[in-house]
Amino acid sequence: MSGKWYEEVGALDVHQHAQALGLSRGPGRSVGPCPACGNDGRGGDDSRGPIGVRRDGKGWSCFRCEASGDLTDLVAYVVTEKRLRDLDGAGKDRVRAACAAQGWCRAGGQGAHVADPLALIRRKPRSGKAPPRSKSSGKPGSPFQWRPGLAAGAVQALWNDPEASPVLDYLQNGRGFDEDTVRRWGLGAMILRSGGRVVERWLTIPLVDPDRGIPVNVRFRSVPGPCPRCDGEGCDPCKGKGEVQKAYRVCAGRPLPLFGAGSLTETDRPVIVTEGELDVVALDAYGWGVNVVSGTAGAKQDWPDAWLDRLEPFPSFVLAFDDDEAGDEGATKLAAKLGRYRCGRAKLPRNDAGQCLQEGVSSEAVRAALAGAESMVGLGVVTPDHYATAIEDLIANPHKLLGFQSSLTALNDGLGGLAPGVYVITGETGHGKTTFATWLCWDLATQLGEPSLLTSFEQQPIGTVQKLLRMELGGDFTRYTPEQRREGLVELSGKGLQILDKYGDVSDSDVVDAVRYARRRLDCKIALIDHLGFMVRVRRSGEDERQAIERVIRDLATIGVQDDIRILLICHPSNMYKAQQRRVEIGDLKGASAIRQDCHAGFVVERGKTSPQNPMPWARFYFDKVRSEFGQAGSIRRVSYDPLSLHYAMSWEETPSGKAGKRVAVP
Repeated sequence: MSGKWYEEVGALDVHQHAQALGLSRGPGRSVGPCPACGNDGRGGDDSRGPIGVRRDGKGWSCFRCEASGDLTDLVAYVVTEKRLRDLDGAGKDRVRAACAAQGWCRAGGQGAHVADPLALIRRKPRSGKAPPRSKSSGKPGSPFQWRPGLAAGAVQALWNDPEASPVLDYLQNGRGFDEDTVRRWGLGAMILRSGGRVVERWLTIPLVDPDRGIPVNVRFRSVPGPCPRCDGEGCDPCKGKGEVQKAYRVCAGRPLPLFGAGSLTETDRPVIVTEGELDVVALDAYGWGVNVVSGTAGAKQDWPDAWLDRLEPFPSFVLAFDDDEAGDEGATKLAAKLGRYRCGRAKLPRNDAGQCLQEGVSSEAVRAALAGAESMVGLGVVTPDHYATAIEDLIANPHKLLGFQSSLTALNDGLGGLAPGVYVITGETGHGKTTFATWLCWDLATQLGEPSLLTSFEQQPIGTVQKLLRMELGGDFTRYTPEQRREGLVELSGKGLQILDKYGDVSDSDVVDAVRYARRRLDCKIALIDHLGFMVRVRRSGEDERQAIERVIRDLATIGVQDDIRILLICHPSNMYKAQQRRVEIGDLKGASAIRQDCHAGFVVERGKTSPQNPMPWARFYFDKVRSEFGQAGSIRRVSYDPLSLHYAMSWEETPSGKAGKRVAVP
């Protein structure tokens, strides 16, 4: 580890640690609001936060005010509204104190001695809108502040403090846990007193770091029963009802590990995911001690990447959330991140596992319910009135039928927009198939804020990055400064453009896994696969090339629709068109029958020839196959092409070179 505290902090992932600063993480590795300018978004219909985070997490940049830096600078803006290098010694000490309070570096300097270092990051941004933060208290002296031995002390209190008997009674009689289960999970009690009498009782649930096996936080749950403050007569804390109100807390500023992550030991078995920690404990009491986890903030919480990364290696998941509207919504939301095709929704005999144990439901009945989890892919039989709401939504929002619209009108007219499915792009070698598909990904990310996954099996991935950088800067990137190139790369990363770091032959199953991962975890709704030939060289036993092509295209078409992703598939034609002295057609592709049957559209990119009458570079699209009723199958469209910036536009004047007044474009 570096000896300089700001380098220690700067090496951390901005996207993963932004929430600890009271900022929210948005789609496409975005963060908001910006602590430098106070803006909550990028403007227009762009749903991403104003701050874009680099793919490696080591840098960020605001698209509204152009503030940038690493995690240290982000903390500095939150605390002082200035970048770290612009601060004096006292200001840097304040930033270091805030970082040390999060455990990101060692304490030091005058700022480490302030009464409440965490208060430094609990201020409103200049917009006046307070950033979201935990409601749990972390102030010195608070009973909910983390301290060494907190979890162990609560265990001692549960078994030795007479005032903790209502907590133990709740666990054993109210929840149905035996003593071994309570002790195995380290459940405890915290008793709060005031004026010599008990005013609050809390059940404590230790949150354990799965890698070190030690508690790093505590989840506090109120214990139902008569309110001890008013002896059941009614007071403000119990809202006049005389009964303790359900409440939860955690220690602020501390890690929040996935509950039960230490049980994830068998990667060939499904993982059961419950809605709450006590449901995990209940299933353990039933005998499920392996591969059972839950979040720590209820059904509708956003699962952080660290939790999802823990679950990524497992083949399937059973979501045993509560049998209510919130549970259904939470299960649907989580399945989108884990992959609906890997998830089943289990409805237990009672509302949740805890209630099953409490009411004496047999383990056989619970096991049958878990085994009978229904697939969340969405297949089912319904009556027409099931779609009543969907019909009204389409009438009110007809643009949804069109799919994504690029900035290129000719493409929108020919295809009718990009809906989920496979779009086969072909053409002669050197005519710009890959360049056009790469530009389309960049254009949709820039215009609509839609992230993409780009593959490049035929050339090193750096080649794709060079093309994107030309598009972002609007010309030859070698003529820009290193700082401008770095800023361009940061902006590309902030747009959610993801590069699959793979070159050469690759199995279709690996590509499918990568596409599905990018869709569910990175919110990518477009995937560029360049090209089909590299996928079909790795074939299954007894399969010839044509059979492999047909299978791959059908598999991609299926996941395109199921996973709501648009797949741009580059295909190389055979040489038949050369022998017949004509243009490339979709029928020249191997596996053309599967392409005609299964792909959403197939079109040809052809680089036009310049002439004295038409000196500016241009390209032509042939829309040979279009499934959308809004497209025009068989149509031909001509567009301008800027070889310096690799941009496509409806006229030369709309390209970056055209806007700059260039009349002859030389790449």
